[in-house]
Amino acid sequence: MRLYLDENSASKELVARLTTVGHEVIDVLRGVDDLVVWEHSQEQGAAVVTENAVDFVPLAEHAADHWGLLLIYRENDRERDMTAAAIARAIGRVDHAHPDGVRGQILILNSYRG
Repeated sequence: MRLYLDENSASKELVARLTTVGHEVIDVLRGVDDLVVWEHSQEQGAAVVTENAVDFVPLAEHAADHWGLLLIYRENDRERDMTAAAIARAIGRVDHAHPDGVRGQILILNSYRG
């Protein structure tokens, strides 16, 4: 799966875990407006992985043919928040559950932690 991790989600550990299992992670734009990030990810044909549902869900809802939006919800509880390993596993499960891709979909990765 081709992915764009927003700057709040793009830890070196997560990038390494995703690329190790065959996902393609495109370069992160830092310090730019969310609309610029969204447009860049769509031009690159990449699903966006973000913790920022407030800003990205409206962008996805206004673009029916987007490449996908994968949301991470934080619960501010270290034992319940998803780690990089858990996020990578959840993305693997999404990839398995949606073999034709996630185009046009908004999915919550927390639901795929298994």
